[in-house]
Amino acid sequence: MVMSKTERSGPASVLADDSLPQARGQQRELPQKFSASSALSFAYIVTNSWVGYSGTFPTALLAGGGPAVFYGIIVAGIVCTIITLGLAELASAFPSSGGQYHFTFMVSSPKTRTPCAFVCGWLSTLAWCLTSVSGAIFSAQAILALVSFLNEDYQPTQWQIYLVFLAILSLGTAIVCVLAHWLPRLEVVMFWSSISAFVVCLAAVLGMSKRKQPARVVFTQTWDMHEVPDPGRNIPKVMWLTPVIGIATTVPFVVATLISTVDLGEVVRSELPILTLYHQATGSKDAAVVFTVWLIVNYFGGVLAGLATSGRMAWAFARDNGLPFSTTLATVHPRFQTPVASTISCAVLMALYGLVYIASSTAYSSIISMSILSMNVTYVIPQGILLFRGREKVLVDRYFDLGRYGVFVNAFSCAWVGLYTVIFCFPTIMPPAPSNMNYLAPVVVIIVVLILAVWYGGKKKTFLGPSVVIAEALAHESSIAIEVKRESSP
Repeated sequence: MVMSKTERSGPASVLADDSLPQARGQQRELPQKFSASSALSFAYIVTNSWVGYSGTFPTALLAGGGPAVFYGIIVAGIVCTIITLGLAELASAFPSSGGQYHFTFMVSSPKTRTPCAFVCGWLSTLAWCLTSVSGAIFSAQAILALVSFLNEDYQPTQWQIYLVFLAILSLGTAIVCVLAHWLPRLEVVMFWSSISAFVVCLAAVLGMSKRKQPARVVFTQTWDMHEVPDPGRNIPKVMWLTPVIGIATTVPFVVATLISTVDLGEVVRSELPILTLYHQATGSKDAAVVFTVWLIVNYFGGVLAGLATSGRMAWAFARDNGLPFSTTLATVHPRFQTPVASTISCAVLMALYGLVYIASSTAYSSIISMSILSMNVTYVIPQGILLFRGREKVLVDRYFDLGRYGVFVNAFSCAWVGLYTVIFCFPTIMPPAPSNMNYLAPVVVIIVVLILAVWYGGKKKTFLGPSVVIAEALAHESSIAIEVKRESSP
């Protein structure tokens, strides 16, 4: 539900206009570089749905063939959209660079808000850092797979992939830190590059493939085996548009590639499945190379967006004294006008984590799974608290209001992520063995122990949560003023 102009003159405007940081007792340190269009481009490039799915579809293909890929992406798209709607409403009510952990603080009770926000902040920061690694690792794998594709005598090793990963990470960090003022424009370019690649690849795959798979292969046959102006209004639009665009691009891409593939078994077994798929569909080695290079470029755009988001998330959390060395990490570089210290710290953490890939790809995958799980958990923590405490009691007036659908959206999001958490810990292959075991459960325990150690090691006394108490008071007073005005109106 969109609110009227009169209603928006209350707390929604207090929490959405340029005075937001000052209302929270904070000075605006980051300039507003992102317009609504560049923010949408940034959010889309972070997800980059069809590009990201091109690197992960073999898992679904191996599990259930074409139907698992096709129906899986539709279900995932619908679910993600519903969860995002709940987050978008929170972002409209409490727009903040801290994201979920600020939402959690604002909707929690006075007694629980500090520990809840601390846990959510740590999970979110770690999740962003570790998730960003996967895009850089895949880009490195794709680059060396291309070399192997063109030179069959060459077989890349894991340490070589790691070195390329370091080069990609270093380049991305330099761009995000030094060319921060160009980042919004660059993400717009990457957005249109992704959309253009989608259109061209879709047309080429369908047009150049000489043999088409029957429809049952796709549908029925399984395997035998703070920087945005007016954030209270613009951020929710960006959030719900992102999964919509993702679905609109991913579903046609999945159908076109599956129909145009000659041998799905070879695709699954290959070193870089998307490269093999392009080769089979087009029948041209050159076309497969060009499309894969284009894919890598778009993946790099996602790496940039991930690095920028990780750095800003860590900066926001450090600004509220949630991290070790918060004083240093909370600084903004005076020349580049971006949180250089927190961005570089996140990049160092990513580089160290990349070493796990050399030691054990199984352990690497488990930690990546942990980051995905953590991200989803942080999406529903504030939504669950909303349900528990009562939406009307907690939420202030906002531009984007789910109204009567809010309870369903919040309840569905919590239930789905709860089910997802349980299933995500199951072994992917039966019977499980040390080489293919799902180590997610032990990783979860380690992360929880780490967070508790930091909390009881000193942060329990020094972490007070985001500086939003003044904004909360203003919102409450504005809500009362609005109600009085309505009651006095004829």
